[in-house]
Amino acid sequence: MTGTARCVALLILMTPSFALTQQAPPPEPPPTHDISKVDPAPLGGAIAVPLPEQQRRRLRKYDLDELAGSKQAIGSQLIDGRLPRPLLDYSIHGGMLDQRLSIFEGGLVVVRMTGAGGTIQKRVIIPLGALKKYLEAAAPEKMATIGPREISQPAPNRAAFLRVYRLSGDTGVLTAAGGDTGAPPSPRQYVERVFDPAGGHPKLLHDAIIPLEDLLRAISEDRNVTNTVARYDPKVGDELVSDDRKTWRVERVMQNGDVVQLRCTSQPMVIYVAKKDLYNYFVGRAGN
Repeated sequence: MTGTARCVALLILMTPSFALTQQAPPPEPPPTHDISKVDPAPLGGAIAVPLPEQQRRRLRKYDLDELAGSKQAIGSQLIDGRLPRPLLDYSIHGGMLDQRLSIFEGGLVVVRMTGAGGTIQKRVIIPLGALKKYLEAAAPEKMATIGPREISQPAPNRAAFLRVYRLSGDTGVLTAAGGDTGAPPSPRQYVERVFDPAGGHPKLLHDAIIPLEDLLRAISEDRNVTNTVARYDPKVGDELVSDDRKTWRVERVMQNGDVVQLRCTSQPMVIYVAKKDLYNYFVGRAGN
């Protein structure tokens, strides 16, 4: 090897690896939106509920990262001008608490929880890969094999149901989740199992509902991607509802848009909140 060739080889070895490969540009942050894209605050609404540490550890046991890769469900979620078809409903009633998680085609997930502490109502779009895993675990073909004698019957003031939809003539609910087939919608069919949420479950039912319960908990705890106040761009005159159910009007946006001054509409109170932190304090916009 000549001296020139040795120098070239040495320079290649010394060149950082990132200089030899083209780096992908960082992903663009999600766009901001105005008050019209912020969901109305539900009556008696709350932002989120905290999870005990034991439940936090439990979430890590599953392969699904419940909200990893999820995005805000901002604005209309129509598909080809129509409402998205429901794919799955999971509902739990116990004492004074009602919880319902509904999954629609396109990955839209809607959660509603009502109880003595208020109402939590959220929606989010999960990745199609995660959607596929939830639907595979609760496939109607699997649920149909579960006989009534294998399930604990609902108890007084305590019941749950899992309802999984499919399209007649379809090969399965995943076809509906993946997009429109071009054919007119078929009559909806579903498989439903009603049971005691505190009772024993056969393995197929257990494997279907445990990931759904973890998803429900993760959404109810989240204060960012499931809250349409996140990435909201405030304007003077906008009205937001806080976690303590007070209404606040935006009076000023200061420091190059980074700090928001809000005045309570029912009490002589003024607060200053960083724009990036508004989602930690407000449930949604005032009015319907």
